[in-house]
Amino acid sequence: MSFLITGGRSQTGLATARYLKDAGKNVVIGSRNGLVPDGYDSVKLDWDDPSTLEAPFANGQTYQSVYLVSPLGLGVVDICKNIIAFIDVAVKHGVSRFVLLSGSMVDKAGEYGVAKVHQYLEEKKLDHFVLQPTMFMDNFLLTYAKGIREKDVIETDTPNAKVPMISVKDIGRFSAEALLKDKSDITEMRVLGPELVTFDQAAEILTRVLGRKITHQVVPPEKVVENYVSIPKLGWSKEFAQFVVMAGGAVDAGSEERLFGLPNTLFGEETFEQWAERFKSSFAPST
Repeated sequence: MSFLITGGRSQTGLATARYLKDAGKNVVIGSRNGLVPDGYDSVKLDWDDPSTLEAPFANGQTYQSVYLVSPLGLGVVDICKNIIAFIDVAVKHGVSRFVLLSGSMVDKAGEYGVAKVHQYLEEKKLDHFVLQPTMFMDNFLLTYAKGIREKDVIETDTPNAKVPMISVKDIGRFSAEALLKDKSDITEMRVLGPELVTFDQAAEILTRVLGRKITHQVVPPEKVVENYVSIPKLGWSKEFAQFVVMAGGAVDAGSEERLFGLPNTLFGEETFEQWAERFKSSFAPST
């Protein structure tokens, strides 16, 4: 049987697909537009369009397990009901295991993000595993790369934040391992990087890796919101950018730092410096 990766070209979805493919597994990627990397089968699956929820199972296609990932910005547009409806469809077609990407700041008893999906998997007593990662190192490529390329600056409003940043590569490995398992005694785990990193330290690391001075500059929250909204690839509304900045206040107060060393935690292997070496060309100065 195959493995279904939802979320189209999401960072963690593609990383998970690569690990499964390298393990010799057949992978199908659900995408709203069918644009997937060469070498992968694709099927139309759009969380905003309930009419596509049956599409992955056309012609008797079966799956051993499914990776569930929601679009970035789900806190503003609640499509949990469609993800839950898809779970019902998948169960009807024989899927017995689900792996859900959540987040370290998402309370499963709450209303934000995929909390309702997490609740549903538990209520229905479905075989599942929920990954709760902290900040992705790879988000530097989306949120800070432009400032680094153009001004050699990382702009944040979180001078005190210490974050166990995790690479998407490590998340993909953990997701693939979870999909391949038959059953999980522990059904949710935090996913953290191997070290706590401040933004001052991130700037120092990038200085070493890139060979030029990178500075962490503390700016007002309004400026961070403005920066986020101005990045076309993010596609964030002002409302969602404000939410992210508000959540950053909790991180600055130590919410992610306190997770480091707690039980039921998966620790990635890649350090921020190793990650920066892999992506150093993405931070080359703008010409």
